[in-house]
Amino acid sequence: MCSVYLVLLLAGICGVAAKGALHTASIGSNSGGRILTPQNNYNGWVNPEDLAPMPQCIAQQDQSAWLNTMTKCTSKQCTSYFGVICTHHQWLTQLSCLNTGFSSDVIKGYLSYCSRSILAKAQLYMWVRNMTGRTWLVDIGDANGLEDLSPASLDEGYVAVNSTYNAPKCLTGSISALLMEPFQHVMASCSFTSTTQHTGNTARPWEYSESLHSIIALDFETVGYNLTHHNISYGDYFDKECFCSAFTIDPRKEPCLEPGQLDLTRERLWMNATCGPKSLPRNWTDMLKTTEFAYIPIEDWHWPTCVIDMPKQVIELTGQCATDACELDASGYCKVKRAVDRACFCRNISYDACGGSCQVFEARIDYVKWLHDLCGSVQDWHGLPDNWHQLAGPTPLDMIPWRWTIKPSNKSTENFPSDAWKLGSFASVNIPPILAALISRTVVKHQIEGISLWHPHPGRWVFAGILIATLRLLANWFNAFLVQNTLGYKDVPVVQLMFLWCTMPGLAWLPIVLISVQPFEAMHLSAVASSLIAEMVLQCLSAYYMVLTVNYGWAHNFYFGEHSLYFGVSESVEKGRSAQIMYAGALLWLLIIILGFVQLMWAHRMNREAGSWSLDLPTSQRSKWITSNTIGELISQWHIHCTRLGERLTRPWIDKGRAEETPLRSTGQGNHTVYGTLFIKSQNNRSSGELSAEIYAVTAMSMPLLWIAQWLFWGGFIGLSSEVFCPPMLGVLTAVWIALSFAGVIVGAALGRPPASM
Repeated sequence: MCSVYLVLLLAGICGVAAKGALHTASIGSNSGGRILTPQNNYNGWVNPEDLAPMPQCIAQQDQSAWLNTMTKCTSKQCTSYFGVICTHHQWLTQLSCLNTGFSSDVIKGYLSYCSRSILAKAQLYMWVRNMTGRTWLVDIGDANGLEDLSPASLDEGYVAVNSTYNAPKCLTGSISALLMEPFQHVMASCSFTSTTQHTGNTARPWEYSESLHSIIALDFETVGYNLTHHNISYGDYFDKECFCSAFTIDPRKEPCLEPGQLDLTRERLWMNATCGPKSLPRNWTDMLKTTEFAYIPIEDWHWPTCVIDMPKQVIELTGQCATDACELDASGYCKVKRAVDRACFCRNISYDACGGSCQVFEARIDYVKWLHDLCGSVQDWHGLPDNWHQLAGPTPLDMIPWRWTIKPSNKSTENFPSDAWKLGSFASVNIPPILAALISRTVVKHQIEGISLWHPHPGRWVFAGILIATLRLLANWFNAFLVQNTLGYKDVPVVQLMFLWCTMPGLAWLPIVLISVQPFEAMHLSAVASSLIAEMVLQCLSAYYMVLTVNYGWAHNFYFGEHSLYFGVSESVEKGRSAQIMYAGALLWLLIIILGFVQLMWAHRMNREAGSWSLDLPTSQRSKWITSNTIGELISQWHIHCTRLGERLTRPWIDKGRAEETPLRSTGQGNHTVYGTLFIKSQNNRSSGELSAEIYAVTAMSMPLLWIAQWLFWGGFIGLSSEVFCPPMLGVLTAVWIALSFAGVIVGAALGRPPASM
């Protein structure tokens, strides 16, 4: 019987306990959208830990009203019976109480803070909707659009919270002028994470504290960017619109307002990058220490090329003016850099602070441009001379390829000759060849009338040519000697001046032109040959200065490049036009010499390869042979013109030589055929005679062009060097030139006369 009663008792107890048993609840969503685990529902009462965690914006405020509401709905309930005896009690929260407890009045006290950020407001709405089932917070319609957020919902976008590391402590420790809230508190109210995260005890977000007689929060959920249904990189962020509307600065009491301090720059740059210029005073850029202009980063600092000649006190200025400044990063925040204070540096430097190479030509140009770029825009800086525009380009002295001058070393008041007088004096040197050619032709013509053709030995031509060149050099040396021994000109280099005067243009080519249009006479040919030899010697001596000029112009980009005189630069350079003419003349001279040399080499090659080449061949056949040799039509045509000129100048000699031949002839030794008392060259040596004619023709054609090139050179040089090329006693010097040049030409012509016995 006892067994039967025991079974009935257990059945009764189980039946009573079943009435209060927890039914399994359906799966629901919390404010973060996560799926809740099944919770025990004791007839509408649930464990606090099964409720959704507190929203972030509530956790950041005074939670007392929120917790009081939760506490009112929480009481100790029996969750287990043994028969009619309660065997287990738990603190449970009644869901229906929460539904009515979190009324609009409770939410209204938290809404202004939670509404700063659209994401925080959306999180609060989802919590209220899950707990109360309402689709509004305080007033109907105030939650419209909160369920369908997108990245565009953040009007001004967002920034990573670690950007606050770029803000100075005086800013992050300040208080908002609008809300009187600390910077960090405002930042926290606007912050969110990449995804919703828990802060605290995830498994037990709520708990009733018997000692406090209140429910307490052990966990809350951060606002997640995933509320916009999009993803961003892992990290912490803040809503820019939220922050900038809540945190403001009083323009009269900026938190970092200490002039000269870097913190003020960091504060303003941070606020400008985050909230724009409207958050700052109107003249907020006036006191910034940035590397955009006022401060130059140490790694970006550069010296001019003449730094080796800069004094120590100038070099040390970079250390004395070094300070910290802000370099703007890609987001506009301050990146502290060690920099040089531009204004400080410029206050202590001027053009005259550096000498040596800093004031010589290209190094000076670089130095002037460096100074202008560095300090030209600094207020109240006047460290450059008034003519700095001229110093920033080549000066007339820079464009002269040599450094010596013909100028008195003392401060003489002597009136120096004008450029026109100089050019006229040098032009008068061309008179002796003209007079000598006319006089010698008239005198010698009477002496050789009735005398058969006489061929002077080539050695006499060479000797006469060297004698003419020697007398010309003697005139140059004597004039240079006179200049050096003039008071104030002792530093003039005699040898250098003597070779420079060798480049003066002369009319040695004029006799060649005269003989080409007159009846041929052997004496005339000897006189011309002597003049040509003399001129070749002088041209070889003048090559030094011509090549020096071209090389100097090429090395310093006068022809092409930065300082080109032929692409607009000459307009802004003093005496640039004269420099153009001078360098063009030197280049033309060199090109003529090179072209003549190439033509002579070409003639020598053809003479060696074509043994049958002769002046008797028709011109068309020669042209065809030349063109077929694949050298080029241009050189071929030039060769034909030179050959024609050679024919014209030497045909009389060849024709008269043939006229002396007789049918009775005997062959002597060597390459000659004897005709009685006379002999002529055989056919084997005819080609070498024709090669001589080619050389003669090329030289004769080049001389007028060289004369033009020399006039260009000297015309430009006189205009360029009017202040540094001032030879004294120019009239005396000119007279010496004329006298010795005239004597040389007459003596040279006399050496070509036939012997008296003839």
